[in-house]
Amino acid sequence: MIKFQPQLASFRSLLSSSYQRYYSSSSQIHDVYIYNSKIKSLEKFEPKYPGTIFWYSCGPTVYDSSHIGHASTYVTFDIIHRILKHVFNYNIVLMMGITDIDDKIINRSQKEHVHYLEISKKYEQEFIDDMSKLNVQPPTLYARVSEHIPLIINFIQKLIDDGFAYSCPSGSVYFNMTRYGEKNEYNHHRMNEQGVSSLESDIINEKRNARDFALWKGRDKTANELKFQSPWGFGRPGWHIECSAMVSRTFGSHLDIHSGGLDLVFPHHANEILQSTAYHGSKTWVNYWLHAGLLNTKSMDEKMSKSLNNTILIRDMLKTYTATQFRLFCLMHDYRSPRSFESAAIQQALFVDKLFKAFFETVQACQKGLVDISTLSEAEIITKIRNAQEEIVDVLANNFDTPSAMTRLQELVHWINSHMNYDTPTTNENTIHNIPTCALFLAVDFIQSWLNIFGIDISLSGHQNQNSSSDRILLENVIEKSVQFRTNIREICRRSPSDEVNPKKLLLEQCDDYRSQMKYIGVDIKDRHQASTWSFKK
Repeated sequence: MIKFQPQLASFRSLLSSSYQRYYSSSSQIHDVYIYNSKIKSLEKFEPKYPGTIFWYSCGPTVYDSSHIGHASTYVTFDIIHRILKHVFNYNIVLMMGITDIDDKIINRSQKEHVHYLEISKKYEQEFIDDMSKLNVQPPTLYARVSEHIPLIINFIQKLIDDGFAYSCPSGSVYFNMTRYGEKNEYNHHRMNEQGVSSLESDIINEKRNARDFALWKGRDKTANELKFQSPWGFGRPGWHIECSAMVSRTFGSHLDIHSGGLDLVFPHHANEILQSTAYHGSKTWVNYWLHAGLLNTKSMDEKMSKSLNNTILIRDMLKTYTATQFRLFCLMHDYRSPRSFESAAIQQALFVDKLFKAFFETVQACQKGLVDISTLSEAEIITKIRNAQEEIVDVLANNFDTPSAMTRLQELVHWINSHMNYDTPTTNENTIHNIPTCALFLAVDFIQSWLNIFGIDISLSGHQNQNSSSDRILLENVIEKSVQFRTNIREICRRSPSDEVNPKKLLLEQCDDYRSQMKYIGVDIKDRHQASTWSFKK
């Protein structure tokens, strides 16, 4: 059995100097353009400090198990994070906020008669475990609301001191929209006929303006519920102020990227901007706002949401599909567009998964001389790879166009496959040296390298994530010899003259039965023209 361990330097030495420049992903050769939700158009990406990105991501409210709508958002931004880091060579500090103080958490803790932190810690850890299973890289740091209460109180007090907020007899504090003005850098207010935000849930009577929103929610001192002491009385922070205070503590008055799901544009992100620009006395707080399209139900008419009771938990999804298949599903959709977790889209991801695995197995078959590809030259394959590389970098620089990047990888596989000849094995010593297996392995390395950048690990010949212990090596040797034995039987049957008993048929039936039994225990045997190959089944 031939095991392939790519030697990247030797393969890349085959390439021209211009290709090496692209292949090494050196890059701020390329300008990167991002769709900025703030201005609703593409914009050249220019962080404050060249080569460095300060990034904040809204994280989960940890009151329940995470569903695949969350998975879609965080896998999507993980892909973008990997592209910026590994393709365009940015150093990134990424902070994720964890909302571990919230009415939903408190309500659940009261219902289950446990401390609110017991609820939040349980589901925070479950979220982190789910992200790990999905191969989402952890952020540089997590910021939990429960650990920043004094900071949040000080943030609110400064807004009051500067006239941008006011307290009420109830102990609540509201942002003063009249003082701030109606115009801001990200004004997406949705108003109903009465002029009140359709998502506003605060008590209107004590507010000076219907558009004012809560920074601090006052609570009765004697109430048996979670509350913190503040200069305005007992209470707890509003949702929007939490992110603003934590971000300002870590990044100060400037942030390069702020990301979240499209459903957070209003009111959450709009109100974050109001608070933060007022606090820092600046016109711009975040340079680039990135919003991921929502994962919808099959009908595409409604988003997947716990409140709508139409969710699929991440752990349940992973019982049916692999993390690789779900990530392929995300890669094949524009990150800003809504996507539906329905049969056709899922099947397309499964097809691409199988396409790459089958291609890697075919390359091994070429190395063994079981498949002929002598109609292609090394130069043709390398040129095709070089062109694909340049095209992939170009499309990723254009707002992280991963669907087009995945199309380029598939086109490369289809092009090479179209030159494969399975009916004429290369047994002639005069022709076997013309087979460009080195260039084929370069194609494998090229595809694997891009998949790795995107967070996917599909190894050659399907031996994915296998234990390399002595027991595994012994098992592989046994399987290899068993497959060879079966190959010999098949060859004898082909050469034996037929007779009344027809031993050929019986022996071939035994071979088929052996193949079925091996498949049952997790070994997939494929019959080629001259010999057979095998791989572990997932």
